[in-house]
Amino acid sequence: MAVEKNANMDNVPDVDNVRIEEIDMMLKDAAPKLDKMWWHYPHLRQLNLFLAGAILVQATNGYDGSMLNGLQSLGAWENYFNHPQGASLGTLSSGTTFGVLLVLFPASYLCDRFGRRWPIIAGSIFTIIGAILQSAAQNFGMFWTGRFIIGMGLGLMNTTSPMLLAETAYPTQRSVLTSLYETSFPFGALIGALITFGSYYINSTWAWRLPSLLQCLPAFFQIVLLYKCPESPRWLVAHGRIEEARAVLVKYHGGGDEDSLLVRVELAEIRAALQSDNIKKSGRWSQWLKTKGNRHRLAIIMFIPVMTQLSGNAVISYYLHLILNGINITTTKDQLVINATLLVLELFAAVGIASYCEMFGRRRFFMIGIVGMLVCFIPWTILSALSQEGNFSNPGYGIGVVAMIYLFEIPYHVVAPLANLFLTEVAPYELRSKASAIFQLMGQIIGLFNSYVNPIAMTAIGWKYYIVFCCVITCEFIVVYFFFPETKGLSLEEISVIFEGEAAPVSTGAFRHGDVEDPSAGLHKQVSDEKFGMDEDIKST
Repeated sequence: MAVEKNANMDNVPDVDNVRIEEIDMMLKDAAPKLDKMWWHYPHLRQLNLFLAGAILVQATNGYDGSMLNGLQSLGAWENYFNHPQGASLGTLSSGTTFGVLLVLFPASYLCDRFGRRWPIIAGSIFTIIGAILQSAAQNFGMFWTGRFIIGMGLGLMNTTSPMLLAETAYPTQRSVLTSLYETSFPFGALIGALITFGSYYINSTWAWRLPSLLQCLPAFFQIVLLYKCPESPRWLVAHGRIEEARAVLVKYHGGGDEDSLLVRVELAEIRAALQSDNIKKSGRWSQWLKTKGNRHRLAIIMFIPVMTQLSGNAVISYYLHLILNGINITTTKDQLVINATLLVLELFAAVGIASYCEMFGRRRFFMIGIVGMLVCFIPWTILSALSQEGNFSNPGYGIGVVAMIYLFEIPYHVVAPLANLFLTEVAPYELRSKASAIFQLMGQIIGLFNSYVNPIAMTAIGWKYYIVFCCVITCEFIVVYFFFPETKGLSLEEISVIFEGEAAPVSTGAFRHGDVEDPSAGLHKQVSDEKFGMDEDIKST
């Protein structure tokens, strides 16, 4: 793609001699306007194809939850493992969780030491091994061990994939591609549901062995695509491999144009952010508590998993059969059909929302999604109570609950695609791998809670447990409203201005052009409507 020379080209310094104070242009201004859709440009088509390998990582996660959900409706699986329920069912569900926990912090080190691609490839190999062992299980322990190894693979992949997407994607497509990472979850879940539904008609243990084995399919595609995928240019710069980073940016962002204005500004920003002599010191774990901006970042990173996993969605993902049993929908076929059609809705909702996250911004979408979830969960709770208290005498209540479950998935998938996008945006490069590990750790801790508490609570108190989720969702709105800033329209390096002000490594372009006011001026940072197309305040602390 040829890039037209820009009148502002002279304002961009030679990146070989770049100094922080010389960056006089926002990255968004340097990006050329594409006359056609991205797939008409060979370099973008190739880059996005390779990055699809990172997006597919969540498909394995989604497949896992959907498969375990479906297996609980299969008599062959239930009989083989002696009808697991309560704590034993929670143990099976948490097999992957323990595997993830084992590798989280090593994964943070590995992706900083060896790059963003290789940990994902290694994780894919672990997933393949685990799926084979799971499908060949002769007892409960062997099945759990297979899930544990799959969890190790997921830990490596989930920690690294969002960073590869955010750091390598074409700048104007970064937010959409990173958001699409989460959309592969319902895609994988849909495939898992369809395969489990099909295996319902197999009259042998292959009714559950086949879905267990096919869990490794996405990993094969990931290995092939990521082997050819370029390394993160930010990782290359951080390791002193400037020319390799320039080559990646020229080939995949500049369309082969050595004089691309976009490449010059992008590389200048990256080098400015990473050239500090204190970059290694800034990457220490203790740095999270050293500055007000980093403490704010840490609080956000630890809270995002609350929104994505404690909003009632985990009950649907892993224990839909218990919900449906609670409203007297008990036949295997009916439960599998509801599970499959629900996932179709999830997939379309997630892809649709991810495609518009740059248009509406992160903060607004978070609040819209949270309010929508609460609006669905309240009548869901009421209808479940009426159905159970009335001894299921009125089937209309059960139909109403199913309708609320379907509707709930739409606002939930307003929130979910933004999670990893927001994580990679608020964390600076030197802390990004650690932020990803913390994010995953919080998610797995909540996952353990969901695995053990959800089935026990739903069996013990039924619909009353839904009240807890209503309270949690209400708290989520309060936290997002007061503490989540808007990051729309800014590059990864420019976002640091929101948290650090003029102390940010790349701040001069934003401050000099008046796009972001000095954060020391107060809580509300007004971002220019004219420059970024935002129509709301950036809130920070």
